[in-house]
Amino acid sequence: MTKTIIHIDGALPLAVLDEKGWVQGAWSTDGGVCAHQAIRLCAPQPGDAYLVERVADVQGWGTGWNDAQGRTEAEVRARLGAGVDVTDADLLAVFGPNWLAVVDVVRRSAVTTADEASRLGAAWVAARDAARDAARDADRDAAWSAARGAARDAARDAAWSAARDAAWDAARVAAWSAARGAAWSAARGAAVWDLASADGPFTHAHRDLLIGPWESVFGLPEGLTR
Repeated sequence: MTKTIIHIDGALPLAVLDEKGWVQGAWSTDGGVCAHQAIRLCAPQPGDAYLVERVADVQGWGTGWNDAQGRTEAEVRARLGAGVDVTDADLLAVFGPNWLAVVDVVRRSAVTTADEASRLGAAWVAARDAARDAARDADRDAAWSAARGAARDAARDAAWSAARDAAWDAARVAAWSAARGAAWSAARGAAVWDLASADGPFTHAHRDLLIGPWESVFGLPEGLTR
């Protein structure tokens, strides 16, 4: 049985459109906002709008749908007015079996404080510097490559990319640039967490290198275990 993880009542984005108007080809202009900017402005839980965007892309009503030639405001209003309900099955389809951890990273990224961002940035820089001096099999570039290869081999590439983009957007909008790299890395590492093995090619060391800075500040994302 599926469970709704994100719910946004349709009246909320419609109220945004009533106030600001609707546009295509931009998130926001003096003349209005697009469908997903309306969702961003009314999503009850910080970070959820970025998760909704990735699910909507897969379901066929993403940002490109809003901007399609011939799209009408009436169609947009009908879609938003029906409300947004993202289930665990939807998140599984988009982010893979570690979707709970990806959701945790994205939501946490959206509410990161200045102090947390500073510590996260410092941990990210320290991990980068350590990787430069480490053995090649623990080098961060090798970790990226191995994780990406694991995602591709397991048809998980879309989940890897969706997790990356959602976390990056959440951290960017939160305005803590120092935290973006660590959030990006953590979300990608979470998406392929279960594909790591002792012998590799995507090893536990690679996995831990990707998640390490995030873990040092927030602990392991929800649902992940060693």
